[in-house]
Amino acid sequence: MQTLASIAPSDTLPKDVTGTPNAPVETRASKPEIKLQDVIPIVMVIVGGCEPCAEKTVKRALEEGSSWQDIDKTLRIVASMQKADCFAWAVGADVIARMEKPLAAGWRSLREAMPRAGK
Repeated sequence: MQTLASIAPSDTLPKDVTGTPNAPVETRASKPEIKLQDVIPIVMVIVGGCEPCAEKTVKRALEEGSSWQDIDKTLRIVASMQKADCFAWAVGADVIARMEKPLAAGWRSLREAMPRAGK
């Protein structure tokens, strides 16, 4: 009989068909959460049409500890929504057009701050 101290972590993991322990799956609790307080303002200033604000909010989000991946994902979502017919219908063509420059500014600000390969 095994005691609690003699049970290795691999003894408690489910095994695949070959008997090899499966690696634990990343759970929601172990995955860092996106910092909504940092990315929602990015979305708001882009929709509001403020180019300098988009640059500032991206920089601020990075300074506050949001990952560049989370900001990239946020900008991709905004760009996707901008192209959605239902969103365009709801907010109007003027808002869609107004979003172009701030969205580009957000991308530019993120690109400038992203880690460079080989440095």
